[in-house]
Amino acid sequence: MFDKKEAKYRQVNRFVELLSDVYHNLPKDGTLTVCDLCCGKSYLTFAVYYFLTKLRGRSVKMYGVDLKPDVIEYCDKIAKKLSCEGLHFVCGDISSFKTEGSPDLVVSLHACDTATDIVLAYAVKNRAKVILSTPCCHHEMNKAMHCRELEFIEKHSILKQKFCDAATDALRALRLESEGYAVEAIELIDPEDTPKNVMIRAVRQDKIMPGKRENAAAKYKKICEFLGVCPTLDRLLSHD
Repeated sequence: MFDKKEAKYRQVNRFVELLSDVYHNLPKDGTLTVCDLCCGKSYLTFAVYYFLTKLRGRSVKMYGVDLKPDVIEYCDKIAKKLSCEGLHFVCGDISSFKTEGSPDLVVSLHACDTATDIVLAYAVKNRAKVILSTPCCHHEMNKAMHCRELEFIEKHSILKQKFCDAATDALRALRLESEGYAVEAIELIDPEDTPKNVMIRAVRQDKIMPGKRENAAAKYKKICEFLGVCPTLDRLLSHD
């Protein structure tokens, strides 16, 4: 029998392991500002909080943000019951959410479709030092793509969806590179647990080789034109 809770535990546990690998990129001293956007029931929020405060001994200002009032109320009660100092839950749109100063870490687990783009845009605009995001439900490109050269893929719906899943995340990674991040697209967990098993992990770079951002931006634009798409992430980051 497939246990959804056990699968979720493995996903969250692996997520924290992948965070641990880039922990050294976070500020060494002081209070860390952390955002879990589209936090849902906040399994990940509490796991990251435990990792940072109990295993790494850090002081945090951590925010779990989601649109569902009942879920946020429930998570807030748990945080208070467990005396999670510095952990706050906010009911609202992540597009308008603000923190004092730039967040050091932005995480998101399976934000649906373009919600992932809103998460990534928020992190970039607020100059987050580290971003870990696992996308979910890639619908946008599947509906928008129009490319004559790829009609041999488009005529098969299952192949088109698989192509759009990969292309969407590859373009997200390239767009983040154009904003000065070093980016990896890595496997979160065994696909038997969930097909939504890709993580985009990005670290803001202090020193960047001349022309690297510009080259990434030019490549990104060229690929979007080829596919006939205008991704939400690009619109959000290009908007003044």
